[in-house]
Amino acid sequence: MTIWMVLPAAAVIVSMFYYIAATVAAIRFAKRTTSPLLPLPKVPPRVTVLKPLHGSSNSLAANLVSFLEIAYPRVDFYFGVESYEDTAAEIPVALRQRYQYANITLIVGEEPNCSNRKIAKLVKMADRAEKAEVFVLSDADVSVERDYLKRIVGELMADEKVGIVTCAYRARPGGSFASRLEALYVNTDFLPQILLAEMIEPMHYALGATIAIKREALEAAGGFRAVKNMLADDFYLGNLSNMQGYEIKLSDSIVTLTCEEKNFAEFWHHQLRWARTYRTVRPISIATILMHGPFWALMLLVLSRGSAAAFATLVLVVAARLAMSAAIVGRVLKMPEMLSELWIVPFKDLIMTGVWFTSLLSNKVMWAGRQFKVIRGGAMREVKS
Repeated sequence: MTIWMVLPAAAVIVSMFYYIAATVAAIRFAKRTTSPLLPLPKVPPRVTVLKPLHGSSNSLAANLVSFLEIAYPRVDFYFGVESYEDTAAEIPVALRQRYQYANITLIVGEEPNCSNRKIAKLVKMADRAEKAEVFVLSDADVSVERDYLKRIVGELMADEKVGIVTCAYRARPGGSFASRLEALYVNTDFLPQILLAEMIEPMHYALGATIAIKREALEAAGGFRAVKNMLADDFYLGNLSNMQGYEIKLSDSIVTLTCEEKNFAEFWHHQLRWARTYRTVRPISIATILMHGPFWALMLLVLSRGSAAAFATLVLVVAARLAMSAAIVGRVLKMPEMLSELWIVPFKDLIMTGVWFTSLLSNKVMWAGRQFKVIRGGAMREVKS
């Protein structure tokens, strides 16, 4: 073995250990998803669900309906849009006619001087929700089960030390090939990394798919205004609460998001934004390149000039990668319909290697059609073109 092959060989070994460890973490988590609901307090806390919206999509109405049909006794729904010109505003207005007994409020407008437009809406919504004891916020592409609030609020109120409950999530493609790539990334890359990290260390961040936070924890963190200019607002909201002594719990439930990327460019820019976000909030995440098994196995094959041993290593790595993906998609996420998509995973992995290298070239990201530069400390500043 030449000196040039040492790094690829070491990275292949790291990747194999990662596949095994992530599978163990995922299977352990799967056992938790069948656990019974924790009891709510005799007087359940008043919950306000906050939904910042921007633009419509094929799944938006169905996603919002899943929240409106939640079984929970004391809940208010706040939907926020920038202006009435936003097509997303039409959906909560229409649903208010269908769900007349639901407490639905549409908030129009944003807090000024916020680089993060999502947080600009959350500030306005939270200011109106004066009676809320617990805030539950989630992205617009998320749908949930009927017992969602009972489960996460039960987990949140079971321990006074816990200030936030956050949820892992699975992804369903919207139909395009780009959305299939995105869903596979969430299900076979992002999820196993989160579950492995949660198995080996306490959580000190939250995930945007669901953040259920006690009012006192939110106020201790400085409120939503504390993260008004942060790119990774979910990470920092959890982190700031954690720094004030509140623990963060990963819920036993899983929520579902729908991926609706229409083309490869949308997928690429989304992944590039995530990669640069991770590098900013957790610099150690740069080491994840060592877990790109198919890339390193291909490097070994090229550097060895197609040796039989290197080819066998490539086959072994791809087989291990597919086995991990199958275990997570089939057993943990219970999405058998996506097992037929797993042949794409090794190719998606090579694309993600390209994303990783490209992410090192700049600190600029695209978000909702706007370009930002990520500056020191995780804040972002809009770049005018």
